Formats: sequence, C-alpha cells, structure tokens
Amino acid sequence: MIETALFKSHHIPSRKPSDKLMIVLHGKGDSLRPFKKFHQELRVKDMHFLLLNAPKKYLGGYSWYGDYPYQKSGVIKIRQKMLQLLSDLEAQGWKPENIHLLGFSQGCLVSSDVALHYPKKLGGVIGISGYFQFYPRWKKALAQNRRTPWLFTHGNQDDVLPIEDTKFGVGKLRLAGLKVDFVESNKDHVFEEREYPIIKRWLETKCLPDALPRGLTTY
Repeated sequence: MIETALFKSHHIPSRKPSDKLMIVLHGKGDSLRPFKKFHQELRVKDMHFLLLNAPKKYLGGYSWYGDYPYQKSGVIKIRQKMLQLLSDLEAQGWKPENIHLLGFSQGCLVSSDVALHYPKKLGGVIGISGYFQFYPRWKKALAQNRRTPWLFTHGNQDDVLPIEDTKFGVGKLRLAGLKVDFVESNKDHVFEEREYPIIKRWLETKCLPDALPRGLTTY
C-alpha cells in the first residue's frame, strides 16, 4: 500500500508485483472519484495508480489552486506539497524514474510545474487539455528532469483553455531541450475515452518498452 497524509487519496494496486506508479490529478471542480476505474479503462499492465484529491474545496469538488490573481502563489504552494509527496514515495521505495504524473486541465498544469521543478528524471508526464505557468528563470531548475518524456493532448474545439496557448507552452518546453510529444484532436475541454489508447501506446513505447511487442513502430 501507498501511505500519504498530504492528500486525500486512493491507491489502486497493480494486479501483479510492479514498481511502476502513476499519480493522477483531476481537473478543477472535480475529484478522484471519476478515476476509480481508470486502470481498467487505460489497460496498462502492471502499474499502480495513486489518485489524489486537490486540497481546496470548489463547488461540488476540489481545486488545486485559486483563480487569478492567486494562481501563481497557489501553484507554488501545491508544488511544494507535491514535491514532498514525491520525496515521501521515494523514501517508501518508489524510484523516481518509475513514477508517472497524469493530469487533466488544472491537474495538467500542476503535473507540468512539478516535473519542471523536480530535480530527477520521472517516468513520464501526461497532460490532458492543460496549460502552463512559467515562472521567471524556470529553465534554471532543469537538470536530470530534461530526460523525462512528456505527452500532451488537446482539443482544437476547446473554449475553456485555447489550444494555441498549449501549443505555445509545448514549444517553449521543446526549445528548452525537453522531449515532448503533442497530439491535437477534434474535441472540446474534456478527457475522452478515445485518448486512452493514445496514452497507452505512448506509455508502452516511451516509458514502458518492456511491455511492447518487438517490431512495433514507436510513437
């Protein structure tokens, strides 16, 4: 089992012994509850899932940080909490290179911000319909985390977070030397079932190559 007092969480253990872990962060106003069957939907073999609830109550769900003008300070605050979680997980025996972050919308921004400020390589970062908060001198924080693979998906019909803003952020990451894949689809601000096989294939080719049959073309 995974133990943490930092967040309300739900651990979905792997069916077989595994050292792989995915931390899942929901969007604004949501909670971990809709992701309780995510492991069955994603169908990635031999992986643990740690679902987190954001700390701030928002309408019928939770939020990771406040709205403008409190966003920047809120992101820094949740970053410190997430970095402590990663430190605690490492102390429990989880290797950073086997830990993956997946976030939707606000959860995408938090996952991205944490990965940029975590000094070690992670297994991977997956952002769905999200955006970025770039702080002054953010590139100076990059070290071994440059080797972390990234995947972003976004809809060209998104009227909540414009896709052009996400493309701009992806471009900045690439210019900084990060390995970033980007998938554009015809959707609005949602996390769709048709994205599951995209994520699964990307994980198997970029992060979990041992799970991929030989001869299959890379992502």
